[in-house]
Amino acid sequence: MSKRKCLSIKEKNLILHEVDEGVKKKDIVLKFGIPPNSLSTVIKNRDKIQNYDSSNSCSKRLKTCVYEDVGEAVLKWIHTMRDKNVQISGHFIVEKALPFAKVLGYDEFRESN
Repeated sequence: MSKRKCLSIKEKNLILHEVDEGVKKKDIVLKFGIPPNSLSTVIKNRDKIQNYDSSNSCSKRLKTCVYEDVGEAVLKWIHTMRDKNVQISGHFIVEKALPFAKVLGYDEFRESN
């Protein structure tokens, strides 16, 4: 029984590059030590993998925000505060997300780090 392997986003992009270069799928599977169905999943999720903006190239999961518009509102607010040289803590940022969610109509929203 083989041990499961979790590929980083960087490795998944390397796999996609090899697929684009015309390397045989069998050779890619052997090189990266993954089962064929994992290769198929990487290829199927090509757009998500290639468009994933990660400052940490070792990241292994495609992290998505459930409430993207809340995240965007909080980020805009953070930039506004930074432009005004207002110091804010992580705890304050988390608390600020709740009013934005309420305004955007997410009554079930629960703030998190």
